[in-house]
Amino acid sequence: MARRRFQKGSVFLNKTKTLWLGMYAEYVLDSHGVEVRKRNQVVLCPVKMGDKIMHKRDAQRLLQPHLDRVNCSLATPTRERKSATFEGFAVMWERDYLSLSKPSTQSSTRSYLKRLKAAFGKKDMRQIGAGDIQRLISASISELDPKTIRNMWGTVSLIWDAALAQKYVDAMLPKPKLPRKPKKKPRFFTLAEVSKIIAASQGDHRVFYWLVAETGLRAGELAALKLTDIDGERLTVNQSVWHGKKQAPKTDNAVRTLALSQQLVTLLWEQFARQKAKGHDLLFSASTGSPWDMNVYRRRKMLPLLTSLGIEQAGFHAFRHFNCSLLDDLRVPLKTIQERAGHAFTGSFTLDVYGGQPEWGRNLEAARNAGAAIEQAVQKLESEKTEKPENFVSLTAIHKQTASESNSEAVETT
Repeated sequence: MARRRFQKGSVFLNKTKTLWLGMYAEYVLDSHGVEVRKRNQVVLCPVKMGDKIMHKRDAQRLLQPHLDRVNCSLATPTRERKSATFEGFAVMWERDYLSLSKPSTQSSTRSYLKRLKAAFGKKDMRQIGAGDIQRLISASISELDPKTIRNMWGTVSLIWDAALAQKYVDAMLPKPKLPRKPKKKPRFFTLAEVSKIIAASQGDHRVFYWLVAETGLRAGELAALKLTDIDGERLTVNQSVWHGKKQAPKTDNAVRTLALSQQLVTLLWEQFARQKAKGHDLLFSASTGSPWDMNVYRRRKMLPLLTSLGIEQAGFHAFRHFNCSLLDDLRVPLKTIQERAGHAFTGSFTLDVYGGQPEWGRNLEAARNAGAAIEQAVQKLESEKTEKPENFVSLTAIHKQTASESNSEAVETT
């Protein structure tokens, strides 16, 4: 431990003889908890302030408040006041706090940390003020979109919250003026477009597009589905996949059970048989048995399909918007839509708090209505392409017959 001394400080002129500077020492704890003596230099005042000349005695009076604060702290435990540079504390925060987040959250947050370290780096945490944050935000407007800037400020808030808890700062930073986030119209598929996509697909791709259209699952949730997650007309969502790594779903509400229509159940059992024959545990998997990379699938499979069908380019989230819109058109209760989508709030306090437990009957009815609507649209599209034969049966009947034949063949083989 450093030997503490009563500080008298010193004042002196800068090299150009235009400013009075002050020097004093302060006892602080470094990032490792070791007490060190740190020399501080502050700008007191200019030599000339209008018509008045500031002398050394005037400068000493301006330095005195700094000395009083340091000397008063000699009687208090120094361990209550820690000191760290932003770069040093960011390393600790990344190790102790960020490491507990999901891999996807860690990836995006590290990009914000890189920009924050470049801006503040070796600067002491207590010396970073609201003005510094505001200047960083203003300088980032030309490079980053408003949403990214808001997320970066969210990272700053989390860091300062942890720093305040560990006494590396004395107060939280006030919220800066953030750029206005323009409201964008979400891209969503129509029922006609979804029917085109399903009718143009075969095998596991047909199952995939029907599943995402009827359930509105997120891309990561689709990639993580296992064969054991399907139980009759129930599908359980309990994990997600991001860049091949398993993680928890987006929110607590995302862990849910969805009802499935009979049409989708038939398709899923066919997919179940195909995956079992390959010896894979996932519902959708590559030849190696690993989960589908949804970014690669969208780029190599989905986007070329949309181009060939003359449909405007969109991502998997367009199916999610379509699903909510379809259920709303089918007069499905808002609470049921929320439960199936895995949303945290419906926007109504009364509905959220007093809505009661999830009703499986409504969930099942929503699935059946959605499946029937999708089947009707697909059948209408396919009937326009080919002339309807006299012995035409429904899509569901064909799938049931195919599934039963496959089961019969499997039994005979056994």
